[in-house]
Amino acid sequence: MGARLAEIALPDFGMPEERPEISKELYMDRLERLRSAAARAGFNSLLIWADREHSANLSYLTGFDPRFEEALLIVSPDRDDPAILVGNECWGTAGAAPVSLRRHMFQHMSLPGQPRDRSRPLSAILAEEGVIKGARVGAIGWKDYDRPDQMDLPSYLVDEVRTAVGPTGSVENAVDLLINPADGLRVINEAEQLAAFEYAACHTSTGVKNLIFGLEPGISEQEAVRLLEWNGMPMSC
Repeated sequence: MGARLAEIALPDFGMPEERPEISKELYMDRLERLRSAAARAGFNSLLIWADREHSANLSYLTGFDPRFEEALLIVSPDRDDPAILVGNECWGTAGAAPVSLRRHMFQHMSLPGQPRDRSRPLSAILAEEGVIKGARVGAIGWKDYDRPDQMDLPSYLVDEVRTAVGPTGSVENAVDLLINPADGLRVINEAEQLAAFEYAACHTSTGVKNLIFGLEPGISEQEAVRLLEWNGMPMSC
């Protein structure tokens, strides 16, 4: 049977009108499952680092992600209320997160040139949150590495934590609790998360389709990007 070329129309699946929201109860359930996983792994505390480019773990757990700054979430198996370290600009947005977060102002996470006069020492905050001598701390950044002592949190933070736990404690990469292909919490998506992904995917694919069909010789990049009809949703790679 010979092959033939034909023009076919792309299917139109429609666009969702309302953006699905992840409920507070689901975020709390995710945190509880993470606490249980941390306890099974023998961790006394988990430190979840986030910045603008690497905020998926923090957003997955709390619905909050830092803008322009960094943030550090501290989760302990024996506490229901996680703590978060934020800078000047994220103080208010962290307070509006879907789940209740005990906020610590840590202004070294703010942009250069901003005030640094209202922060307690990092060592004092960590000690208050149970990062003390002999503790086994799990560090969750972006990805895993060859050895558990390798991690991609900032060195000033890891150095401070290692000093706090001392030679009888340890600081280990624990990102597998969230992204391990076999049993990481983020590997299996809830129905609510799938609905949120579908909403984002519909807007993304429609924007790309509009861009492709709207391209023509001589069009500028600024003109091309307007074809995406971006609706203001946060962009991420």
